[in-house]
Amino acid sequence: MDFAAIDFETAECRDGRSGEPWQLGVAFVSGGEVVDTKEFLFDVEGAPERAHGGGSLGTIQSSFESWAPFVEGRPLAAHNASCERTILTRAAPFTKWGPWTDTMRLAKARYPRLPSYALRDLCEMFGCVPRMEGRTWHDGVYDAVACAKLAMALAM
Repeated sequence: MDFAAIDFETAECRDGRSGEPWQLGVAFVSGGEVVDTKEFLFDVEGAPERAHGGGSLGTIQSSFESWAPFVEGRPLAAHNASCERTILTRAAPFTKWGPWTDTMRLAKARYPRLPSYALRDLCEMFGCVPRMEGRTWHDGVYDAVACAKLAMALAM
């Protein structure tokens, strides 16, 4: 099963508007293994300082050509995929994204009585917590890898 797991991190919500994405993490899965990752940083107001550095791409819309080829035209996985799907649809409303696997919905369908469906809790329950130096929860790349590992664990 080959797919890309994605995770966006967003800037704080202000004035009733949803937060703008400042980070996109992508974990590529091939042959049942995470084989590569990508990180894209977007320079938006309210983002952490590291999103404003030299590697920043501008906004998600203005940098579409830089990041979209890595997620467009392939199966996608995300934890609570409605968030990622909404961000992608707002960025490029006429682009077809997916097909999608939502690891939270999959876990709820397969295991309806778990005490929590948070990504961290599920990864701990299924023994698939990523080990990535310098990264942890609520980092787009880390969470994308966690989602990829969880998707593979739930598929077994």
